[in-house]
Amino acid sequence: MTLQDPPHRSTTESRSTHGDAALDAGTKTDSEYLGQLGYKQELKRALGLVSSFGIQFSAIAVASALFTTIGVGFGYFGPASFWSFVIGGAFQVFFVGIAIAELVSAYPLSGGVYQIVSRLTKKPWLGWQTGWWIVIAHIVSIPAIAVAIAPAVAGWFGVEFADPGEALPWVLGIIVAGTIVNIVHVRIATAVNNVGVICELVATVIVVVALIAVPHPTQPASILFDTAGTTDGGFILPLLLAFVLPAFIISAFDATGNAGEETKNASRTAPLGQLLANGAGWLFGSIFLFLLMISIPDVRAVMADSFPGKLILESAIGPVLSNIFEVLAIIALFACNCIIQLTGVRVLWSQARDGQLPGSTWLKKVNRWGVPVNATLVCFAIAIIFAVWSSALSVLTAMVALSWALAYTVAVFVGFWALMRKRVPARPFTTGRWWPLVFGVAALWSVVLCTAIVLTDPFAVGGGMVLVIAVGIAIYLLIPKSRRGKIQGITTPTSTVNK
Repeated sequence: MTLQDPPHRSTTESRSTHGDAALDAGTKTDSEYLGQLGYKQELKRALGLVSSFGIQFSAIAVASALFTTIGVGFGYFGPASFWSFVIGGAFQVFFVGIAIAELVSAYPLSGGVYQIVSRLTKKPWLGWQTGWWIVIAHIVSIPAIAVAIAPAVAGWFGVEFADPGEALPWVLGIIVAGTIVNIVHVRIATAVNNVGVICELVATVIVVVALIAVPHPTQPASILFDTAGTTDGGFILPLLLAFVLPAFIISAFDATGNAGEETKNASRTAPLGQLLANGAGWLFGSIFLFLLMISIPDVRAVMADSFPGKLILESAIGPVLSNIFEVLAIIALFACNCIIQLTGVRVLWSQARDGQLPGSTWLKKVNRWGVPVNATLVCFAIAIIFAVWSSALSVLTAMVALSWALAYTVAVFVGFWALMRKRVPARPFTTGRWWPLVFGVAALWSVVLCTAIVLTDPFAVGGGMVLVIAVGIAIYLLIPKSRRGKIQGITTPTSTVNK
């Protein structure tokens, strides 16, 4: 893979003289290329590489996310879930992530996968549906993160929950706070996100250094192969299910792409920020998880605990440092929540801008500071519905992971097909002659991942996704026929769109 300076033409692709294949994302300014794709500049381009990295890194929040979801890996594969994160995370970052980064480089547009699939296939209905899945992934992430951090936030005020229902007011308060941040100004959201990134980095460094420097009993390396009885009924299924751990954490690969129209030099900055953040997240996460695993005080106690990450840290480094980490982790996860909402809103706004939603005229409005307030409020309302519908973190996180994984599955298959047909615009970031390997492995891994996520709870997760798809179809059919399937820069006959 390479990041090239203009003028650029891929050495592995010949270019046609028509359609998107004749475009070149590397030789135009941001506004010029946006104009070639059929849009005018409406959002504020305020994000550089540091902020782009921050958006993606915050969307991962790897140490904080592992701290709150490590129990998922234990439940499926015991301490051996370390290898699920390392191996599964590597596939996520170095195949799926790189494939999506190349497509983002070609189309650095708000809407991400929605725009990519629509433009490469010239089938806006397919792009719309994948965009809808991404919207749902972002929206469901909001209550999922709020549910994960609510007990800790309430605990700071001396409040404990006897049952999950008692957390609802706190969950709603966290969602409201994040929405206010996103409504005010994109710079405020970026500032909050940058604080979150700093907290994430500081928290990771504190724990890693403490786990190395503070004397405490450690387990032999053999604990990394201890499945703690989870494989008594067979090895393959628990290993497969454990791959949901990296799927829950290293996802949202097009977060920087969704903010592409607010990013400077987007065709380079967005994919580079994405790859740096994904790679750093995987590396830091692997180190952090390794140190946690060898610091397990008692495998049985950890497997039975509802918050195993905290149990391990308190045992290894003491309650003071553990509490400091928890505070920093919660701040990082709140920032993650804000940025997940921001990028999800951009997908919804992008669909509305194209007239591909009921009430598009209202939804596509932006205020004087370039914030799509109405789209933000709609995402907020849907997030509240999901928060009320389920306070089960496992169901919410699995729904998030499946929505993202399924959308990326479609995107990498479409990308493979489009590269084979030489339909992708020239772009600064390219995998060159390695694209068949990268996109091929990314496609296969995506199928494996979707299968694993559905198997965690076929009824709630698989059935929930079927419902999401059905609702998406219903919403799409509510779009007036006069504009349904008509996206800027895409000329698709109405008869084809409506089939």
